[in-house]
Amino acid sequence: MAVASLMLSVASYATPSLVLQNTESAPSTITISDATIQQRLHNLNSPVDVQYRPVVRESIRAYIVFAQRESQQLLGLTSLYFPVFEHYLKLNHLPEQLKYLPIIESRLRPGATSHAGAAGLWQFTKGTGRQFHLQIDNVVDERRDPIRSTEAAAAYLEQLYGKYRDWTLVLAAYNCGPARLNQAIRHAGSKDYWKVREFLPKETQDYIPRFIAASYLMQYYHEHGLVPAYPSYNLQLTRTTKVYNAMNFSTIARITGLSERTIARLNPGYQQNLVPANSNGQYLILPESAMLAFQTTMQPTVPYASVGTARRTHVVQSGDTIESLAKIYKCSTGEIVAWNNMNESNLFFRQELVIYVNAYEEVWRG
Repeated sequence: MAVASLMLSVASYATPSLVLQNTESAPSTITISDATIQQRLHNLNSPVDVQYRPVVRESIRAYIVFAQRESQQLLGLTSLYFPVFEHYLKLNHLPEQLKYLPIIESRLRPGATSHAGAAGLWQFTKGTGRQFHLQIDNVVDERRDPIRSTEAAAAYLEQLYGKYRDWTLVLAAYNCGPARLNQAIRHAGSKDYWKVREFLPKETQDYIPRFIAASYLMQYYHEHGLVPAYPSYNLQLTRTTKVYNAMNFSTIARITGLSERTIARLNPGYQQNLVPANSNGQYLILPESAMLAFQTTMQPTVPYASVGTARRTHVVQSGDTIESLAKIYKCSTGEIVAWNNMNESNLFFRQELVIYVNAYEEVWRG
């Protein structure tokens, strides 16, 4: 995976259910002592081996001193993508802090492309993307799809951890590839990343320090006077559905009243302003305010409702599974599948599900 050329970072993210407003505040410079930063790093919750070294200090300075305005833009973008990352990392039982990787990979830009041809939030090359079943052609590039690329990244990270059993080495391998890392391990005669580091490519030598710096910023951006610049409400409050028949963005725009530009911004994996036909379905992300109009026009009516039941809508949240929802709503997994005309059992983030519950029983989500 390629590191973005400009050294930038961002800080904490927005709670998915919270609508966040744009802030026009200019960044300020706040002096923090070296000892304070060192202590904060010592207390950092991170899956990697955090060490305070000159290269780490300079990475932090690059993020919080020299690129403050872009860091604030990145801060705002976390409200779009971190909830998606958290969902799939949780489903794969991976550390939540791995959501910081796309910050240093792509600056949270689905359209990012490296000089080596890696693309998307997680910067997959074509070869690695196809290895993890991403569609990559002139119509669809799922490396740029926030959902599909994150599913693939979680699978790849899980695979790498099975090989190395050490997250610091996993991230190094994610950046330079297992073959280069294995060669460096042999030269170093050690599996300690900080001993292996000098035998790695320069980009990978900087990769872990930058990840540590990004992790620091996730917790302490406010201490440095950084204020998130959040995207518009339409981009933050979204729902996801699946489309099975071919549909161009102009048709979706006519149905929903959205601009084609907004549809493209939310669905960067489609290369020709077209959602192609797919028997397994293609993800379509729309603003919450527009999804009802789209579903009313395009989706079939749910064919089930019995006497004494009430219809509810559940929006899939981080880590939800059909099994966990069946337990919450006191129904079977088969009923959830039938109520939603699903032809597969896996859920996707911010999917809207129809649920029928006992009309006289209040269901509380724990």
